[in-house]
Amino acid sequence: MKRSIQGAVAVLILWAAPVPARAGLLDWFVSQSADWKAIQSTGGIRVLTPVTIGGKLLLPVLYDASGMSNITCEPTVVHTGVVVDKIKVSQSGSNIVIRVTTCLRKDMGSTVGEGRYHYADLSEIPPGSYQIFYGRADDPGAVLGQIVIK
Repeated sequence: MKRSIQGAVAVLILWAAPVPARAGLLDWFVSQSADWKAIQSTGGIRVLTPVTIGGKLLLPVLYDASGMSNITCEPTVVHTGVVVDKIKVSQSGSNIVIRVTTCLRKDMGSTVGEGRYHYADLSEIPPGSYQIFYGRADDPGAVLGQIVIK
């Protein structure tokens, strides 16, 4: 009995300690992929012309997960503690699909992931002309634009 209490206390102490491993585990539980309805309710999303930064081709994505900015439409919700975790990219034929993953701000004093400009890595996409969609390539209501990769 004494050993199981010590084990429980050790687990509790490790869980409460501010270590990077815990932050990664916590992100796994609280990060989520934003659907089109969530994107629209927080002010919309826009893609800009691809840029090369540090030798990588990147697609600038204008999106504010907090709902404090009118990007393409008027926000209807506000999420003060939610920030962008990453922008995921996939390619299918002549279509590129992007998806935003959001998470809770790791440190309420932090600005990591906060703001409106984020970048999707296009370095694995072959040259060509592409139509960009949000969420899935067969959604005509979620077309974000067209780009050419040279």
